[in-house]
Amino acid sequence: MMNGEHMDQSVNIDDLHPTQLTLGLAEVRARAKAMRASSPDDLKKLLASKSVPHVLGPHGRIYIIDHHHLCRALLEAGHGQVILGTRLEDWSDLDLKSFWARMEAHSYCWPIDMNGNRRPYSKIPPHVRELTDNPWRTIARSVRGDAYSNEDTPFQEFKWGDYYRSFMTQRLLECDIELARELAVKLSRNEEAQDLPGYLGRDGARSRKARVRT
Repeated sequence: MMNGEHMDQSVNIDDLHPTQLTLGLAEVRARAKAMRASSPDDLKKLLASKSVPHVLGPHGRIYIIDHHHLCRALLEAGHGQVILGTRLEDWSDLDLKSFWARMEAHSYCWPIDMNGNRRPYSKIPPHVRELTDNPWRTIARSVRGDAYSNEDTPFQEFKWGDYYRSFMTQRLLECDIELARELAVKLSRNEEAQDLPGYLGRDGARSRKARVRT
């Protein structure tokens, strides 16, 4: 199979390997709840629209580079398969060390924990069931659109979440999530955030690119 070719085939989620350490469990639970209430036809349409891009790694393992939340939610809703989408690269001939180095060079992995600490690639869990909660990613996702525009950039919410973490405490997220969201939107206007993907400027105006996409 050539790189970039779309596969569109069902695959067991148990056969897929994550490329990040954490996810937002609040989003996972919300998605799983919606899936349980969905008809089989609606779920089939959802999966068809959310095929999973991936890279083929050492020993022929499939490493997913998006839709970790989708896969985890499907499992929690009692579904074990997802649609495998575009294979971006075939790096199955590389050793594990070279593979992860190339993955990071292409922004295909995020070896950063919820506290903003870089971790060894070996700490990335082998299964999406083992990904731990990252409340900073959750709040970043909840303010997307108001605080910053969706640029479809790899790990965009993680980058914004890590930024918010440097200004507020996890206790605030637990005690007053609405206040935390308001603060996140205000923080997104700071000049310190201008290098983050989707930055809207000090006045919050969308960029020309974002307007076209909207």
